[in-house]
Amino acid sequence: MKVLFLTSVDHPQVRLEAEHLGKKLDLTYVVVPSLNKKLLPQSLKYLIKHFPKVCLSLIKLHPPLIPQVLYYLLLFVTFLENKKIASKKYDIIYAHWLYPAGFLALLLSKIWETKVVSVIWGYDIQVVREAKNYGIYGTNRVISRFVIEKSDLVVTNHKIHKIIAYHISKQKINNKIIYIPPAIPDISLNIQEEPTTELKEKISPILNNSRKKVVLYAPSLRPLYGIKEFLKATRIVSNSIKDCVFIIVGDGELKNEAIKFIRENELEDRVFLLGKVSYESMKILYKMSTLVCDLAYPGTGTTTLEAFCFGKPVIGIKSPKSVITHGKNGFLIEKGDYESLAKYMEILLKHPKLQETFSLEARNTYEKYFNIEKRILALVGIFNKMMQVFHNEQFKLS
Repeated sequence: MKVLFLTSVDHPQVRLEAEHLGKKLDLTYVVVPSLNKKLLPQSLKYLIKHFPKVCLSLIKLHPPLIPQVLYYLLLFVTFLENKKIASKKYDIIYAHWLYPAGFLALLLSKIWETKVVSVIWGYDIQVVREAKNYGIYGTNRVISRFVIEKSDLVVTNHKIHKIIAYHISKQKINNKIIYIPPAIPDISLNIQEEPTTELKEKISPILNNSRKKVVLYAPSLRPLYGIKEFLKATRIVSNSIKDCVFIIVGDGELKNEAIKFIRENELEDRVFLLGKVSYESMKILYKMSTLVCDLAYPGTGTTTLEAFCFGKPVIGIKSPKSVITHGKNGFLIEKGDYESLAKYMEILLKHPKLQETFSLEARNTYEKYFNIEKRILALVGIFNKMMQVFHNEQFKLS
């Protein structure tokens, strides 16, 4: 079986899924190209070159007449120039995010006469009021609905996305939307014993003191990820727990504001801004942490799965997308509630036995729901069933 793994974003979690799925299937991993003003003249040339294919696809697909379609068509013809695309005929297109990957997959499917499985992740179906241009506002909603209705199968990584997909669709689609939990490989295995060079340079005082309690924050210093709440909580916790340090990983537009806050509150010896770090460094940080904060407003994501893999309790923001069970493998707070965040940090840092109980539950949660092997088996089973149905239909027609 030949599968085109198409993704809107080269996200580490998506890339790892492709690697594991590639061990079971003949898989080609392709990231949707970006299109800027410099590439526009070339895209117009490609449009002329592939005009017959574009017309065929449009006639069969009947897409909505909205501005995004023209942009996606230019992406599409640029995409057709990819040698990976031209070299094979695929049985299934497995597209991550409803747009642009899902929409491009539908265009391709009308040329290749192949099946499309689209995956919903977040911005392609959610609305987050605190984040500008995030979610299915306006005509983005039309695109999401169109891809959901036209795909042969839709996979949702969170139960809430399945509910939203039903809600925005105008068609009866109950039989083609399935929920499969998001998953990652067990990254807690085979970690190097020695800290990486970048960690030695950035946090050597912590590495030399194994008795320090470590609170880890990831993945971004942007408003959507709760960095302000985290910083305010560090000020409170620092006053009550002296053997605790805070490590902040990631970058973003609030970095300077974070630096200013740390200096003004004299927290330079307690709060460490590391910026972006290597994946190997990140695994070492998970291993040495006492607890992890994943404060993304849309709901907990890859950071939580990785923390659970290491058996670390997580504090996150209340959201239908969250995978944290409050009071069992972590805690949930309301957006902006830094006082509750500080309170839950203190509870876990001051009570080692409770922290150990939460840690065991976090690891059990990973093994039960979020291990990549379970997701891969489910996907391969689905793909095989789809192809079996397809071949049976072809047999009947012949």
